[in-house]
Amino acid sequence: MTSQYTVVIAGASSGFGAALTHDLAAAGHQVVAGARRPRPGAPRMRYIPVDLCDGEATAGFAQAAIEHLGRVDGLVYCAADPGAVGRAWQLDEDAFARVLDVSLLGFVRLAGHLVPHMQQTGGGSIITVGSQAARTPVDLLAAYGAAKAALEHYSRCLAEELSGTRIRVNTIGIAAETELAATHRTAKATLRGRPSPHPPLPDVAESLPLARWLLSDQSRHVTGQIIEANRP
Repeated sequence: MTSQYTVVIAGASSGFGAALTHDLAAAGHQVVAGARRPRPGAPRMRYIPVDLCDGEATAGFAQAAIEHLGRVDGLVYCAADPGAVGRAWQLDEDAFARVLDVSLLGFVRLAGHLVPHMQQTGGGSIITVGSQAARTPVDLLAAYGAAKAALEHYSRCLAEELSGTRIRVNTIGIAAETELAATHRTAKATLRGRPSPHPPLPDVAESLPLARWLLSDQSRHVTGQIIEANRP
């Protein structure tokens, strides 16, 4: 990957995905961002609406990204669904399925289109956004934690299978104040009938340097890793 590269970011409506989209574009990289709620674009940035739970829509998004960018050097998957918050044994099946679909199967669909392209064009970096909840039980977030655990393991399997192809796959955990974190807090407070104390989370911008490094050539020998940003 050269000093200027092309990146597809999925799940860029808000939070880390939106922040990374603007950060990379401001640094001169070409970015195509997929989002349920597209935001205003800027130079070197194109937002495309996409429902990652829809196979046809995901295929169309991948093709549009390839056509716009010419080649894809990086893929960052940030998509997550804030639903299915509740006691593990009382979770609604459809809501749980939606969380799994967005967090895991959306990435499976998108990787199915972009990995072959990246293999043909010389490799690149794939980053998935995991969570500490994938490895540490979090009260009322069983669905979210299970979905992220599945995503993290799938990412490690993908990294192993792509070993030696010049495509690297890593997972990062984000500890930041985001719309998703706020939605989870509100839902949990409603279920408990009271707000729960929690330590302040850093601004999402503090998680951007790690993603920038993993997208750069400096991380070309790093693959199959889960790197967690710990709470302050």
